[in-house]
Amino acid sequence: MSDISIRIATIDDVSNISFLGKKTFDQAFGHLFRDRNDLITYLEKTFSIEKLKNSITKSHNVYWIAFYGEIAVGYAKIQLGTQSEFIDSKQVCKLQKLYILKEYLSNGIGAQLNQLIFDKAIRNTSEYIWLSVLKSNERAVAFYKRDDYKIVGDHPFSIGKEDFEFWVMSKKL
Repeated sequence: MSDISIRIATIDDVSNISFLGKKTFDQAFGHLFRDRNDLITYLEKTFSIEKLKNSITKSHNVYWIAFYGEIAVGYAKIQLGTQSEFIDSKQVCKLQKLYILKEYLSNGIGAQLNQLIFDKAIRNTSEYIWLSVLKSNERAVAFYKRDDYKIVGDHPFSIGKEDFEFWVMSKKL
């Protein structure tokens, strides 16, 4: 555990976040794509350096980056003040991303990131935090349930030719 360090990410971390975003998304969901080109197109667009530079400079976005020793192994992102149709409150934030390289999943990094996220959301006077998680991603659903997230809705999402079903989960802070 002492080899793990986590800090707020800056624009200087964008290349690491781009790499981590592409790698961890592929590790988690790559097998669900029948056409690898759909996945590659999504990854290149979603995790482009330019898009991430733009995102990280917005005041309502907060990124963290996690290291194991000197190696960037995970990251998280919340969007402050982002409401959900499934939550009856205006004091809400969204956990948009929390990804860790597969080989580091059992090191407690996710729990540490989650605590930092909760602390920031509470300091921002958020009453609730919410996220979308792939229904078939049982490991992630179980992780969030252990942290007292509840399923409050669902929604579809498409990438290329693939259609996915997501749970919306929320937690009262």
